Amino acid sequence: MHRYRPSRFRARVLVPSALVAVILTAAAAPAGAADGETAASLRERVAAAQQKVEKRRAAAPAGPIDDLLSGISATLDSLLKSLAGLLPGVTLPPITLPVLPDLPAVPELPITIPGLPVTLPPVDGVPEIPEIPEIPEIPEVPPEIPEIPDVPALP
Repeated sequence: MHRYRPSRFRARVLVPSALVAVILTAAAAPAGAADGETAASLRERVAAAQQKVEKRRAAAPAGPIDDLLSGISATLDSLLKSLAGLLPGVTLPPITLPVLPDLPAVPELPITIPGLPVTLPPVDGVPEIPEIPEIPEIPEVPPEIPEIPDVPALP
């Protein structure tokens, strides 16, 4: 098979015109779809995202037990929704977990540490430190090193 050079007409006219058509149809599609069903679905997605943000803000000050209970309740809700999808016409009541009662605040206790009596044993005197013996002098190394005899050859 032979390879041919692309024609100048195709490279200069058809490719840019195809790009222009793609750009114009993509730019015109969102403006035409704003008043259709996609705008309603977009509004629903924005509302759902806003609800998720509000749930996260409300759950922020909760402790680890509250987080665990909210995770379990979210799992149960999704399970009920999937069961309702599998069984059309059957409505299941929502499952609610018991709410933990508010615990009373721990009262502040006046904490005072009693003064401990500090008594040191009587000291008769400081014992004398024995004297350190003198270190003997190190003999000087002779400046000349004697020669080492050659190693005899092996028989």
